[in-house]
Amino acid sequence: MIWKAWRNESMPLLALLVAVVGLVTVHMTVLFIGLFFWGLTLLASHLARRTLQHMTVTSHVVQAYAEIGQPVGAEMVIQNPLPWPILDVQWKIDLPQSLTPSGVGTTLMLPGGARQTLTGTLWVAARQRVRVQYRLTGLARGRWQIGPGALVFRDPLSWNELVREDRTGHELTVWPRRVPLPESFWSASRLFGPQKGKPWDSPDPLRVVGVRPYQPGDSVRHVAPYASARLRELMVKQLEPVTERTVEILLHPKTTDAHWHGVDIDLLEDAITAAASVAESAVLEGLAVGLASTGAVPGHIRGFSVTPRDRQDAGDLLTALAWLQPSGTMDDDLEHVLVTIDKRLRSGTLLVIVSPYWLDEFTERLEAKVRRGLRVMFLTSGERQHRLPDWVREVWHFDQGRWTRE
Repeated sequence: MIWKAWRNESMPLLALLVAVVGLVTVHMTVLFIGLFFWGLTLLASHLARRTLQHMTVTSHVVQAYAEIGQPVGAEMVIQNPLPWPILDVQWKIDLPQSLTPSGVGTTLMLPGGARQTLTGTLWVAARQRVRVQYRLTGLARGRWQIGPGALVFRDPLSWNELVREDRTGHELTVWPRRVPLPESFWSASRLFGPQKGKPWDSPDPLRVVGVRPYQPGDSVRHVAPYASARLRELMVKQLEPVTERTVEILLHPKTTDAHWHGVDIDLLEDAITAAASVAESAVLEGLAVGLASTGAVPGHIRGFSVTPRDRQDAGDLLTALAWLQPSGTMDDDLEHVLVTIDKRLRSGTLLVIVSPYWLDEFTERLEAKVRRGLRVMFLTSGERQHRLPDWVREVWHFDQGRWTRE
């Protein structure tokens, strides 16, 4: 917290001048008036210092993650433990333009640029705790900073204007959009994957990972007798198959031939939407999902890589994609990212490349891997591709929220 107090010095100077005039002219009434106002100024200064010292302000955001268009609750709590009121409290919170605020008694000011200010006015009575609630709606994916904030108020005598600034802030991550994948998207990948266990284990399951209610068509050999007796419902074992299916997603969101041509926002967001849709769907399919991308995220300026693991959390993948920003070094970053995931591209792994364009680097780096069993799928939101290697198994085109298989 940074504390600031500004006091109008005209009143104490005027009171001192009146007291001096009364003393020089031996007018007791004038002297007493000057001393009286001098005492009031001392009292006002004391009340202002006590108010700044003991007043507490806390802010809170209900959740740290949200979907595009999903309202998120936020609040500011002002507590006055003192036996006098705090007058005309004006609160201000700095917000990015990509967050739309709403709430009773709030006003939105647009100072220009990429930020805006949410403000409101209230009174805080003696020993009162006031809660200011508002809602924020994300209009675009990203990692958005809420704050800093400030309070501007007066002491009970209205002679001192005080400012309390709160430099602490909160972050709200808005996840990218996702669109449903076609029903046939994962059908071809179900038969592929590296073998787990011993060859003679197949097609028996490797281990039991849980139970679920019985459904028509389930084998009676998979009935879980103890779970069924305990739950008084027919339950079957949920089995982990011998075939382990791993999906690696490689996102290269380069939208123009050269970085000085700028960024095609529509192509960029479509590519990120496609990658997010595949990542979330793969997690729901129970696949081990890895994600790598060029560009920059906080802490990783040359791209990032998320190692695949069982029971992957889709939120981690969506958060990384929400924070992703294009950079002018993405072509150089691509080589770095491909080297990073090289050992993970094993036989049976499905590599999903998401990019507006197919690059020669993909062909040079992956051709030898494909001969050893790597499967490659290409997702694009750019122009129709005419020169793709023959070993690209499937090509999907994403345009305006629709998938088309080429």
